[in-house]
Amino acid sequence: MINEDVATLTSGIRTLAEEVGYKYAAIERTHRFRFLFDPMRLLTQNAQLLAYLDGKNAFPTSVELDPSNVCNHDCSFCIYHSMHSAERGERLETTVLFRVIEELAELGCQSILFVGGGEPMTHPATVDAIERAAGHGMSVGLVTNGSRVFPEHAARLKQAATYVRFSLDAADPRLHARLHRNDDHHRIVANLRALAEADGPCTVGTGFFINEVNVGDTVACGRLVKDCGVDYIQYKSYSGIAIDRELHERMLRELAEAIELDDETFDVHIVDRIFDNAVHQVRGYSRCHWQAFKPVIGADGSVYLCAQKRTSTDGVIGNVNTTSLSEIWHGEQRRQVLAELDLKRCPFCVHDRQNKLIEFLGSFAAPHRAFF
Repeated sequence: MINEDVATLTSGIRTLAEEVGYKYAAIERTHRFRFLFDPMRLLTQNAQLLAYLDGKNAFPTSVELDPSNVCNHDCSFCIYHSMHSAERGERLETTVLFRVIEELAELGCQSILFVGGGEPMTHPATVDAIERAAGHGMSVGLVTNGSRVFPEHAARLKQAATYVRFSLDAADPRLHARLHRNDDHHRIVANLRALAEADGPCTVGTGFFINEVNVGDTVACGRLVKDCGVDYIQYKSYSGIAIDRELHERMLRELAEAIELDDETFDVHIVDRIFDNAVHQVRGYSRCHWQAFKPVIGADGSVYLCAQKRTSTDGVIGNVNTTSLSEIWHGEQRRQVLAELDLKRCPFCVHDRQNKLIEFLGSFAAPHRAFF
């Protein structure tokens, strides 16, 4: 039987994940951009949290916007692969895109992430839309494969955007072609250098999705993008899908070396789930709270409850081609979708921690409130 010996048995570093995790924690505390991807950033949105907990149905202060479902890459691991299949290929009409920006400004939206869907830069007016949003005082992010962020866009984006993040998953052009099914690695690297060198306050980073194909390129890609002059690299992997033990161990060993790239000019970020390798998730909260904080406007005009519902028709609450955002938000379709939402049937929720936090803030009812 284990009794007080549990303290001895559980003390110290016992796994490779803990070893690398502590090494990462030591450098994470020195980051220039600390907590850049931390779910607890929601706590900084005090006014919106209080309004929601008070029962108000205020329009969110942040949205994701997909200008296009067209993509010039064909990534084997893309979770939105079906959205840019041969049968799709929608783009928001430019007049609609600009009208949506104006509506968001009027509704008090504070930040917009241009993403996909498809590749946002396949829409000819994406940079114009980013500049319009910035002109209204909104913070603007762009997540892109980088192939169409040409040098002529660099000066404009560096001034207007808050951040731009390239998805670059290989240092080796052959691996890139295998993963993204496009032989444009040289152009992406050139675009990344031009953007990093341009004048302006915009943060420039890269995302690296570690998998069984590119795990051996983890460190090399970190070195490459650091040499390009970017501010950070984010390492991430599968959500809700177990990583094979051998692959997981290899990931951790590669990341232990990649951490050494971190210095006063370059942050190395690693998402928590790489350490946890968690697949178990019980969404026991009373309802989805996150849907009230960050909806998605799709390239076909559909408005989705959240990014996890992008590929599901049961998450559509309206369409900006026919209805204003205010009407969608307060409309019957949204009420019905929320009433029928079954959390057990949702995909693995990357916003589970935020949902649990909001549930606690709104429902704490323990009788011994003085104890913590």
